[in-house]
Amino acid sequence: MFGLKNDTVVSKYWFSGINDIKTVTIPKNGEKRLVLNYDQKIPEFNQRDNWKSLGGFFSGNKKLKFTFFRDSENPYYNQVFYVPILNFNIYDGWTPGMRLYNKTLLERPFVYDFAPSYSFRENAFVGSGRISYRKYLSKSGLYLANYSLGGSTYHFQENSRYSTITPSITFGWRPANLISNKREFLRFRYVNVLRDKAESLGDFETPPDYSILNVRYTSRNPGIINYVSWFADAQHASDFTKVAFELEYRKLFESNRQFNFRFYAGKFIRNKTTDYTDPNYYSFALDRPTDYLFDYGYLGRSEDSGIYSQQIIIAEGGFKSFLPQEYRFANDYLATINTSVNLWKWIEVYSDLGYVKNKGVNGKFVYNSGVRLNLLTDYFELYLPVYSNNGWEVSQPNYGEKIRFIVTVSPKTLIGLFTRKWF
Repeated sequence: MFGLKNDTVVSKYWFSGINDIKTVTIPKNGEKRLVLNYDQKIPEFNQRDNWKSLGGFFSGNKKLKFTFFRDSENPYYNQVFYVPILNFNIYDGWTPGMRLYNKTLLERPFVYDFAPSYSFRENAFVGSGRISYRKYLSKSGLYLANYSLGGSTYHFQENSRYSTITPSITFGWRPANLISNKREFLRFRYVNVLRDKAESLGDFETPPDYSILNVRYTSRNPGIINYVSWFADAQHASDFTKVAFELEYRKLFESNRQFNFRFYAGKFIRNKTTDYTDPNYYSFALDRPTDYLFDYGYLGRSEDSGIYSQQIIIAEGGFKSFLPQEYRFANDYLATINTSVNLWKWIEVYSDLGYVKNKGVNGKFVYNSGVRLNLLTDYFELYLPVYSNNGWEVSQPNYGEKIRFIVTVSPKTLIGLFTRKWF
């Protein structure tokens, strides 16, 4: 054990014969901190609990150090990592900010991550943040419990702000074979949404504030040759209860041809939202989810026309064509199948089939097909519809308005394209 005054070693002690707990007394030589294994001659994985301040609660055990970008952990400092960020949506515009976090290359129990930003278009502060505590329970089986509290605040229309506060608990399972990539998670979260709208835009068509309990069980085995992922999801709120299931499977053949299959089904157990002015806000969506939980990175989440309305996020129904309005939402149940196969490198063909059922009306079989240009997966993709319930779409006027795209301005998503399955 070393005694430090500022950064100078003023004392050093070696204790032996400790079988369980031993109390020792050392002379006072002006030490400000006591540190175990300061010279790191003993191999040790976790050095976070080796420091003890003698100067009171506010003096801190270790000094604070700001470091650019994420790095390996320095046991001599409390590190705060920072990196400039830049996000975009059409209501906030470009929002520069600074991300502050303490996550190192090796996992640590307590993690915080805050990203305050400034919207020049709205002249207001926006951003998101999260604190979490991770506890490892065992090497296999139920191995993880993660407790977190997250929040965000941005604009969803001009002069209209939304804020979310979400506490959650996640439990994780993994097999005894630690080489396996298979993971299973059970997540409980309580999403609280608060919305303020400009008076000039009129009243909300649904209650402005709401809370939803969301429970999801996820199983993932992200192999390179065979990728399998599925989840079972349940949501409960004051005016509705709904359940959903999704299965995704990808197969990579020796010829480098890849087949993609996705199945989605959702059903309302109860639904009182049909009395709202906007009865589809909480409905299952065929081609563009309303995202009432604010989970997706929409560039223009309130747009129903124009280029930003053509952004697609593969969720819920996963359809690419814009079908007639009476088929785009389901307030009873929805089931769809999405498939695709690549023809040559980044050129693929896709086909979607589904059944949409609303209360009080007959169900409807829906379908669409087309070409997918997978230029950069999850970063930039184009969907060109060819044939659907609308007929031959390529021969119809204003075809450019039917093209869907995936685009993201998040550097984190782009960096993720270069990671590998082991990381």
